Parts: sequence; C-alpha cells; structure tokens
Amino acid sequence: MKLLTLVRHAKSSWQAQGVSDHERTLNPRGLNDAPLMAKRIEQRVALPDRILCSSARRTQQTCDIFNSSWLQPQADVAIDDALYLSSTGTLQGAIESTDIEVEHLMVIAHNPGLEQLGMLLHPNSPKSLPTCAVLHFEIDQNSFSLENLQRIQLRWYDYPKNPN
Repeated sequence: MKLLTLVRHAKSSWQAQGVSDHERTLNPRGLNDAPLMAKRIEQRVALPDRILCSSARRTQQTCDIFNSSWLQPQADVAIDDALYLSSTGTLQGAIESTDIEVEHLMVIAHNPGLEQLGMLLHPNSPKSLPTCAVLHFEIDQNSFSLENLQRIQLRWYDYPKNPN
C-alpha cells in the first residue's frame, strides 16, 4: 500500500507590491496555520518520506515549516518548477513517476490543480480546498499509479479552521 497526501500551500500575502505571484510569501495567518497542520498530520499518519513541492516561494515556505515542525527526521524534498500552478495532468504525472521505494508521498502545490486532482481520485473529496488544506489517500497497490480509482481511498481531509 502507498500513502499520498495532497497539501495546498498555507495562506500567502498579496500585500507586497512589485512581487511576482511566484515569489509571494506566507502571511501571518499562513505562518500560524502551517505548523498547526504539520502537527495534525504527524498525529494522524506516518510522515512522508518524499515531498514534491512547487517552486513557488509560498509552497516552499509551507514545506520548510512542515519539515521543521515534525519530530522525525526531515523528508526528502524535491522542488519542481512544473508544479507551479500545474494542471491535474501535470500533478498526476509527477505522482506516477515517483520511485517505487517511496511509501508516503506528499505533494505541496496550488489550486485549482489540487482540487481537481482530489475530486478525480475520490468522489468524497471536497470541491474547494482552503489554504493549508490536507487530503490524505491510501492507494491499495505497490505503485503510485492513479489509473485504478477503485484502489484509492480518501482516508481524511482537514484544514486549519476545521472545528473537529
């Protein structure tokens, strides 16, 4: 069995004028939400052994906060320019090309690609992912192939303002 966790980056700032979308950083809410969600992940599942992360500054900050918040050693991180504002197909291709040795893959990226991928993978996935939302799936096979949707189960969904 493989584990797949999809994470939308934490809340970013639109305040800095002259900063490109790619270089936007997390705002104070994002800086508070990311460690909160990192702890929730750590409490619920085995931590990822590989993280695929968009090259945007806000996704890298989210990734850095997650890795530094966990008690276990840091996950192997791959920054991928192709994941910046990527389509569902690009995300799916990156996931499916993951090495067979990886047991738990986390992808930190952007909407709408993540929302659309979540809905493709499982009908109970939410139609809208707020910032720093987490979708966690189990794939009942020995690879990250996403072709057989009957083998993919949504195990949990969480987000910073979730009252549960």
